[in-house]
Amino acid sequence: MHARVRVGVELHTEATSFVRDPEDRPPFDYRDYSRSSSDDEPSKRTGAASGAGGFDYDNYSGADERRGATDEYKAPSSSPAGSGASMARGGKAETTTVFFHEEAVRVGKRLPFRFPPATPAALGFLPRQVADSVPFTTAALPGVLATFGVASDSATVASMEATLRACESPTIAGESKFCATSLEALVERAMGVLGTRDIRPVTSTLPRAGAPLQTYAVRSVRPVEGGPVFVACHDEAYPYTVYRCHTTGPSRAYMVDMEGARGGDAVTIATVCHTDTSLWNPEHVSFKLLGTKPGGTPVCHLMPYGHIIWAKNVKRSTA
Repeated sequence: MHARVRVGVELHTEATSFVRDPEDRPPFDYRDYSRSSSDDEPSKRTGAASGAGGFDYDNYSGADERRGATDEYKAPSSSPAGSGASMARGGKAETTTVFFHEEAVRVGKRLPFRFPPATPAALGFLPRQVADSVPFTTAALPGVLATFGVASDSATVASMEATLRACESPTIAGESKFCATSLEALVERAMGVLGTRDIRPVTSTLPRAGAPLQTYAVRSVRPVEGGPVFVACHDEAYPYTVYRCHTTGPSRAYMVDMEGARGGDAVTIATVCHTDTSLWNPEHVSFKLLGTKPGGTPVCHLMPYGHIIWAKNVKRSTA
């Protein structure tokens, strides 16, 4: 029997697949996150055929969300929007936008972006009964490595340990957090946080293979309804799909259509602007980059490929 939940998609407990509303353009390939890598030839998939997938969002955005700064980031750059960040990667400096002011989310504004490639987990989402049977704790990691055939001295282990630490770390002031190891758990926990069964996923439309650094011009901006509370979910490095989700106080969200300077490459980025940063760590890198402080102007960031914003479906919700 199929169980339906009103999330702008149908959740099939047997098939574990998304079916979106007909008028919706697929923002990313859900198949990356809901089926085994054996369904496709390795050459057609992004990432390795084995090991832990997951985009390192903490590394991209500045070390453990709001918990502190990282030496990887330098002083704010003089980007067209006045809100870029210089990042040193592999000894080579690049200038890309990590955090930006809400005023940059305006038609005509220009922002430099580098989009990393998608890195879905090799096994995709596990069926719920399987995921629930696998211990998801640091203490149980040795047994999990044996179950999935991961060598204890491989680089994958460090990624898995980092994911478990992030999921097990205590929440900070103003934060609500959970980690989901199955599609069903992901949807149900998001429903619980938002207080309604009628929710919808909002994601960026980005190239699966990523895109090199270039300047993008904002062509249109559409507010995402359902706030001021949204649930942001980031896919984490693990042999199967794991999402780390959190809310961090009141926010505004936008869908921003942008056009690249190189050949007119078009992308749509889901953007979250945190409007109350009064409880954030004063040393958080965003304050250094934007020249602001806790409780100051909103701090905005994009959602990378495969990351999800869950919002109340206010157009249909009666909950």
